[in-house]
Amino acid sequence: MSQRGLEALLRPQSIAVIGASEKPNRAGSRMMSNLLSGGFAGPVLPVTPSRRSVQGVLAYPSVADLPLVPDLAIICTHPKRNIALLNELGELGCRAVIILSAPASQTAELKQTCQHYNIRLLGPNSLGLLAPWQGLNASFSPVPVLKGKLAFISQSAAVSNTILDWAQQRETGFSYFIALGSSADIDIDDMLDFLARDSKTSAILLYLEHIHDARRFMSAARSASRNKPILVVKSGRTQRTQLLVGETPSLDIAYDAAIQRAGLLRVQDTHEMFSAVETLTFMKPLRGERLAIMSNGAAPAAMALDELFRRRGKIAGLSDESSAALAAVLPDDFVINNPLDLRDDATVDRYIATLNILLGSHDHDALLILHSPSAIAPGKETA
Repeated sequence: MSQRGLEALLRPQSIAVIGASEKPNRAGSRMMSNLLSGGFAGPVLPVTPSRRSVQGVLAYPSVADLPLVPDLAIICTHPKRNIALLNELGELGCRAVIILSAPASQTAELKQTCQHYNIRLLGPNSLGLLAPWQGLNASFSPVPVLKGKLAFISQSAAVSNTILDWAQQRETGFSYFIALGSSADIDIDDMLDFLARDSKTSAILLYLEHIHDARRFMSAARSASRNKPILVVKSGRTQRTQLLVGETPSLDIAYDAAIQRAGLLRVQDTHEMFSAVETLTFMKPLRGERLAIMSNGAAPAAMALDELFRRRGKIAGLSDESSAALAAVLPDDFVINNPLDLRDDATVDRYIATLNILLGSHDHDALLILHSPSAIAPGKETA
């Protein structure tokens, strides 16, 4: 999958806004406002024949009059001008374009024109993209976005706006926030390939309505999921809802199988999606696969171990040093093993003593602490 031109789109050094405007309700006005207020460090070049400046920035009457070749151009004009403007930008040497609006009948010609000039196209009908670490807000987002480690890719503008509103209320940040629109050129697989190598992104969240190329998606998803956790919200679990979002009816179980095989985790609704975003925001990457388990009961530990093995996880072994240290703080008749059963009479002090030893060892990469509340060790005090 070609990454050609994605640097120009996702890390542009200069941006042209075609159809820039001073009128508050125009797309070109909102785009200019967001670019200027976002803190983008490179030149923003408004293009309009009707004004000498837009929002205090020197404007140019046409694409041909631009003083430099922009990395990224955002077309905010009437859709009937899309093809002509793409030709002008292609002749100039522009490498990436965002098209905010276009009829479905224009998609094939847009794709053909972009291929002719080697232009990467986000959209059409894209809400745009945000890259907070670069101060880039090339979108219609009415709210600012904080810097974070979570990337969000969506095929729905409405869901994108919902997530943005939710994130603002909870001060959740993003590394990238990308609304794909109709995906005439750039699709999910391109974004996954890019984000898998992005140092600012530690986890990826996808909102899917349909998959255009299953083979490419599976290849990109499988590769990206080896490096970073990826969560998927896939709408259209029934054929009726698939028709609603413009998807060819298919069995949802096939999507479930594909998502699982690619190493992704599917969440079912917006409640789970918001919880997933919150979890991924505060998550730190694991050092490895070896898991240690401690519990105040054998049964919970056994269920956890069963699930670990079912998912082909790895249980950590305890070193002689760790075993000796645990034996020194636990009753004499205890079996020192992993999982470590602290028994149902485990007090808060027993939990703390055990935890301090395990946290100080290098036997494991992650530690799962299980606790069943009891009169001796109430849940709140133990936590």
